[in-house]
Amino acid sequence: MKKGFTLAEDAMHAALQYDQGKNAFTLAEVLVTLGIIGIVAAMTMPALIANHQKKATAVKLARFYTIMSQAVLRWQSDDGIIPDDFSFEETSGTYIEKWYRATIGKYIQTVSLKSTNSTFSAAFNDGSGFDAYISGQILHIFYCTEYKYCRQTREGNFDGRTGFLFGIYKGKFITSNPENQTQTREKLLDLCKYGNSDNAEVSSKGRRHACTRLIQIDGWEIKKDYPWGQTMLEK
Repeated sequence: MKKGFTLAEDAMHAALQYDQGKNAFTLAEVLVTLGIIGIVAAMTMPALIANHQKKATAVKLARFYTIMSQAVLRWQSDDGIIPDDFSFEETSGTYIEKWYRATIGKYIQTVSLKSTNSTFSAAFNDGSGFDAYISGQILHIFYCTEYKYCRQTREGNFDGRTGFLFGIYKGKFITSNPENQTQTREKLLDLCKYGNSDNAEVSSKGRRHACTRLIQIDGWEIKKDYPWGQTMLEK
């Protein structure tokens, strides 16, 4: 009985070895498979990374807009400010810092503040920040998804990818510029693609005023037709 049992085990073992050998991959087949996987990954990874970046950026923009809007409303309520009657008294960066500290800055967690004769910069605890300057009673705010992208100059960063334009106009927090508030999506997309020609002495490259408003009316989503990875077009 013992010998018969052993023979049965040997037969089973031989059958398993045959089956495993029959279904095994050769080294060449494994290398080909890995090569295909590598090619597919190389093709899909950039798109996956871009989608992740766009979603992360849209979330930061929506959060910044919410925080700033609420801070503006609280300042107006606490200080009895009537938006249409509000105006800035000066335009210097030091004035903006003083105004920020005394008004909306009281309701925002800011980790650092910096001002020059013409500009004001602030950094937040999530790593983002903004540059700001006043022109024509508009406080232009250039939000940077990471503070390292802020330029700390009047030019600001509003490339529509790492920097986006907001503002305070007549006591109201807005996206982009006042004139962008009533423009159609088609017009905003066109402006976002081609950039600005507001200053003939400054290249339009990376100067996209309207992109923030476009993302806002799209429900704080960066849609497929948004010029995310696109270089500035020329008309």
